[in-house]
Amino acid sequence: MAFVRRKRVGPYEYYQLVENHWMGGKPRQRVLLHLGRYASVEAALEGWPREIEGLRRFASARRDKANRLKKDPSSESTVETTFKRAQKGRAAG
Repeated sequence: MAFVRRKRVGPYEYYQLVENHWMGGKPRQRVLLHLGRYASVEAALEGWPREIEGLRRFASARRDKANRLKKDPSSESTVETTFKRAQKGRAAG
């Protein structure tokens, strides 16, 4: 069964939608959705659809950008160069 939990992090309070489950014979809580910072539980539950819509727009923009890069033949060398730099940095570290 899911419920809303208030979590304090430093001076801030956040709301999360969580559910209980058992893992290794012990009860655990799994975060289903981070609702964010709101004044009350009611405000968090009213505001989360706007948060989800914002995340959808963000994901859509990133997906569009990835598709454009994928179609652009000149971006292939950029991706390859970036990948090689990342590998080189990993080997050095």
